[in-house]
Amino acid sequence: MKSITLSFISFLFCIQIMQANVVIINGLTHSFSGVSGQTFQGQIMLANTSNVDQRVTFDLSEAIYTCADGRVFTKETMHENSSTNWFESSTMDKVLAPKEKYIYKYSITIPNDATLNGSYWTTLMVNVDKPIREEVVSSIGLDTKIRYAIRLLTDVNVKEEVDIDFEGVNLSINSVNRKRQLEIKVLNQSIFIENVKLSLEIFDTYGNLLLDTETKRAKVFPEVCRDFIIDVSKLPQGTYQCVVMADSRDEYVGTNMSLTIE
Repeated sequence: MKSITLSFISFLFCIQIMQANVVIINGLTHSFSGVSGQTFQGQIMLANTSNVDQRVTFDLSEAIYTCADGRVFTKETMHENSSTNWFESSTMDKVLAPKEKYIYKYSITIPNDATLNGSYWTTLMVNVDKPIREEVVSSIGLDTKIRYAIRLLTDVNVKEEVDIDFEGVNLSINSVNRKRQLEIKVLNQSIFIENVKLSLEIFDTYGNLLLDTETKRAKVFPEVCRDFIIDVSKLPQGTYQCVVMADSRDEYVGTNMSLTIE
C-alpha cells in the first residue's frame, strides 16, 4: 500500500484582469480531418469591441509539446508533425474599424503524399498591435498587448487504435484554493492527437462508493503527457481503492490503484 505525504507551501499571486479590445469569436482550436491532397477552407472571426481603430497582424509559430516542458512556442525550428507549410492566407495584417467584425480566411492543404499518417499542427498567432494599457512605472513606459494563439490541427488518413496509458499519480495541494487534488498523468503513445476524458471512482475499505467524478475532455498530443486534475478535498484521512478510466474516441483504458490520505 502506497502512502503519500504532502508538503504545504504558501504562494502569493497577484492577478490582474484586463479587457481586450479585439476578441476571437469562434474559438482558439480549429480541427480538420482528411486524406492526402485534400484542401480545407477555414476562417477566424474577430471583433473590434473598442471605439477606435485596431491593427491586427497574423504570423505562424510552432507549438512543441513535451512531457517535461509542456508547450513551448518557437519560430526557430519545425517539429516533425508541423503543418506550417500547408497554411496559406492572402492577409497577414488588417486594421479593424470601431465595432467591426471581420472574417479572416485561410486554407490548409495536405500534401499529395500517401505515406502521411497522423496528426499535424501549426499555430496562428493573432497580434493586436495597439496597447490595451499604457502606464509609467519608475519612469519606464509599459505596454500591455494581447496575443492569441490559435491551434490549427489536421488529422491525416486512417486513424489507428487509441494508445494511451497512465504514467503516474500524485496527491498534491492546489496552490490557489489550498484543496487536496489528484494529478493523474496520461501519456498518448499514438501518432494522433487524442481528446481524452478521465473518470474516477473511489471506494472505502467496505466497498462503498464515496466519489464518482470525471474531468472535461482535453487534447493530448502524440508522444506527450498531460496532467488531469481531480478534486478529492472532501475525502477524510484513510485508505481507498480507486478505479480510473481514460476515454478517447469511445475506447477505454483503465487502471486500479490504492490511495492513502494521511
